[in-house]
Amino acid sequence: MSASEPLDIHDQVHAFADGELSPEEADVFRAHLGTCAQCQEDLNDILQLQALGGRLGEMDAQPVQPVHPHRDAAPSRAFRPAWSRRGNRVAALALAGSLAAVLAVVVLRSPDVVPQTAHDAMALAPTRSMEARLSWSGASAHRPYGVLRSGDERPRELVPLQQLAKLEEAGDLHGLATGHLLRGERDQAAEYLQRAPASPDVDSDKAVVALSKGELEEALILLDGVLEKHPQHPEALWNRALVLRELGLDALAADAFDAVAGLREPGWAEEAKERAAALRRRLEVQRGTWDDAQKAGKALATDGTPFPEGLARAVPGSARNALYSALWAAPTADAVKALLPLARVLDAHYGGDTLERRVSHVAGLDFKRRGPLAERYRQVVLGTFDASGLDAYVRELEASGNSDFLLAVLPLTGQLPARLPEYEKAAKALGDPWFTLNVEREAARAEFARGDLAGAEARLLRALPACRAAKADYRCGQMEYVLSHIYTEEHRLVEAREHAVAGLQLARQAQEWTQQSDLLMVLGNVARYRNAFALARAYLGEQAARDGRCAARRQVQEGLAAMQVFALRPKEAREELEHAPVCDVPFFINGALVQADLARLDPRPGDVEALRDGLRKLESSGLLRPGELALATHIEGRAVIEKNREEGRALLRKAIAEGNRLGSEDPGAWKARAYSYSSLILDAGKAGDWAGALGLFAEESGAGAPERCELGVEVHDERTLVAAKGPGGELLGHFDASRRSPDFDVTKLVPQAVVTALKPCEHVRVFARYAVHGQAGLLPPELAWSYHTGAKRAAPTVTAARPLVVHDVEAPASLNLPRLRSWELSGAASPRRVELTGAAATPSRLLAELADATEVEIHAHGLVNLGVSDASLLVMAPEADGRYALTAGEVRRQKLKGAPVVVLGACQAARTAPYLHAPWSLPVAFAEAGARAVLASPIDIPDAEAGPFFERVMERIRAGAPAAIALRDERMRALGARPDSWVKTVVVFE
Repeated sequence: MSASEPLDIHDQVHAFADGELSPEEADVFRAHLGTCAQCQEDLNDILQLQALGGRLGEMDAQPVQPVHPHRDAAPSRAFRPAWSRRGNRVAALALAGSLAAVLAVVVLRSPDVVPQTAHDAMALAPTRSMEARLSWSGASAHRPYGVLRSGDERPRELVPLQQLAKLEEAGDLHGLATGHLLRGERDQAAEYLQRAPASPDVDSDKAVVALSKGELEEALILLDGVLEKHPQHPEALWNRALVLRELGLDALAADAFDAVAGLREPGWAEEAKERAAALRRRLEVQRGTWDDAQKAGKALATDGTPFPEGLARAVPGSARNALYSALWAAPTADAVKALLPLARVLDAHYGGDTLERRVSHVAGLDFKRRGPLAERYRQVVLGTFDASGLDAYVRELEASGNSDFLLAVLPLTGQLPARLPEYEKAAKALGDPWFTLNVEREAARAEFARGDLAGAEARLLRALPACRAAKADYRCGQMEYVLSHIYTEEHRLVEAREHAVAGLQLARQAQEWTQQSDLLMVLGNVARYRNAFALARAYLGEQAARDGRCAARRQVQEGLAAMQVFALRPKEAREELEHAPVCDVPFFINGALVQADLARLDPRPGDVEALRDGLRKLESSGLLRPGELALATHIEGRAVIEKNREEGRALLRKAIAEGNRLGSEDPGAWKARAYSYSSLILDAGKAGDWAGALGLFAEESGAGAPERCELGVEVHDERTLVAAKGPGGELLGHFDASRRSPDFDVTKLVPQAVVTALKPCEHVRVFARYAVHGQAGLLPPELAWSYHTGAKRAAPTVTAARPLVVHDVEAPASLNLPRLRSWELSGAASPRRVELTGAAATPSRLLAELADATEVEIHAHGLVNLGVSDASLLVMAPEADGRYALTAGEVRRQKLKGAPVVVLGACQAARTAPYLHAPWSLPVAFAEAGARAVLASPIDIPDAEAGPFFERVMERIRAGAPAAIALRDERMRALGARPDSWVKTVVVFE
């Protein structure tokens, strides 16, 4: 390259480092530097060497311990390595490596090693590569956002290592985290933020790390926590807008950017306005496209106005409905033929020629007979049809051979549920999957309405593959909605979310606006049921911003009010309900529950009377399924019992009887039963009737009448009940209604007087439901106690022991889990002992071996992954299809014929799902499947200690000790050596 030839911009890195570029050239290079990872690395190396050269020269006279045999060969300040981007960097990298130890000495001894200020070092480029805002002052100033479009690497910026060293020496952990985050090193950033002193700024930056990892719920929780106390925190507002956008909640994201713009910060306000406007434009386009499709469909059917082809391609589901509506409304063969272009456009989308053939077929029919039928259909579309003539119209359609009209008339007149067989017959005659698939959806909805949720689920799961094969995304989205709604009702929240997300994706692709709103509602309720309130508020808020339908707006406000009740904020709950519109019914079931609780938490004159009147209207509306009718009875009793104890108790007993009649297959009925027992137990506690409370605990679980050494604990909203029977049958208890937060310390729930009375007991049986069931520390470690999980089963007759041990599991590499210690089995070898290890320890193999096991030990990793299981799960070796999780749902479906004692030697194995109507966890699942006792911990447990501890407990059990006593004795031995040991957290479920 000649001296006059300009340098490639990548080769300007040396001149830039030495200040040899003109101001204009330096500005250009800075802009390039912000997006060039290679130049950032080169400059980082040069700055290190320059700093080393200057500092090592100053250190010649200082007594530093030699760290390299050639320490005297230090480069001068002017030293420049001879390499370019195109040249060989090996020599420079080797030199940097050899001086690494010297750098450590320089950093430790020289606080002024880096000439730049922290702010200068964190803002070298004029544009930023990270969308999020950082709170640390050295990186919080506004710079325009700009990244390369290649997307090859994670965005990162130059932060010299010397600057990080200086920040570490100064103890600025927040600044260190910021530097690592800008460099793209999010794991290191997370580590420093975890160590940094707590503050709103640190929490906002923790959310940035979570956002960068795709952990959107965690990010939202952190940001909502900041904004609850600091509503105008600018970085948190901005970052929350980004999280909402990533969740697909554009309306809320735009509102959040508006809040940032309102702060009027230089640079940030303008960018926030632009982002909010872009999000709203996107929403307006989506909503406008859907609205246009509905208007175009009606115009096509009523006056033959052609449906725009581009609109048909954009919203194919609505366009297909419009095509059929126009076919039914067409008065002549020529009007039908005019639909051929639209049919061909849609056939090109769906594949095949189904619609073109249908249009051609209808064009060839006798319109002397079909024309009058079409005119009456137009009256149905326009709303001028006299419903009293529907039966005669249906008979005429069937007799005329034009029964395809029924596929439109029955849904439009609300007659489809009652006349589903006629609809099904017409759909089969037509032969288009568009309608045969809808038959399956409508039949499932009818089963759901009757309370046959299992039948509805099975039908839809059978129909979905055919729906996908037909590319009928509109119909598939409808099916996914019904399925997700079924799973939500059953508290199968993992499946509910899976199908709601799948349906939402289909609805977004097909631009079906109301389908999106319906599925956002489901996702909000799923999040609410698992206590993910930040996520629930986001989904419900987005749904409210998009959907103007009365029922939808009412249900959103009821959901928001329910969350306020859970947080024990009754006045805020009332405010949410005051924002709810009054629709055809005054409230839905969720709103009725809220109103019943408000009648107790924040009573006002007329509350109970208004609730009872509203329940009568709701019950007569035909909207409630059988289980929901039982739930309505419970709700009435829940409110009335506070004013009229006898009447309230009678209503609650009626709800229990109805729940028992309908059975656990009806989730509404089973909730009515559980909630009614809870209300009766708390009523007994309020009256000081400890015997009555304990009797109700035992009655609910089928455990038999309490005799001695029993403890019942109920925590619900503001109320706490503890009732106990001591070793001599003496009764004592405690009740109060003073809680003002849903949080509590489980170790302080049971009063000391009750603990003292129970200490002589050989074993204490504990009745509890969420949020107490499964928690460690309810009773002191010196007591032998266990959580009761159901009716006592007779021990089976076992001719020979059959131990099952799972260890050395080869977890999926993708999880990056450390390998656990190899497990050495104790005791003599047994020909009947089954060991599952390595790649053979798959979920299916373990489930198969559980059936006959008399003793089970599972030493594996435990995880809480709400995308896979509502409760904690066990990590097994992957199946051929990649499935690795052993979940509580899979365990419960097994039959453990050997009634084994089960040891779950895994982290968080006892973690309980937040279901108010029944305890749900891995140990509960094993107990329901037939285990006579389960040992597990709700926290992380140490690998090195867990195996030996559990083995010693099992040795005691094999010697004849009951599980709770064996655990207590071994626990006290371990605590004698180390009082703070994790063994205090191990819990027994029996």
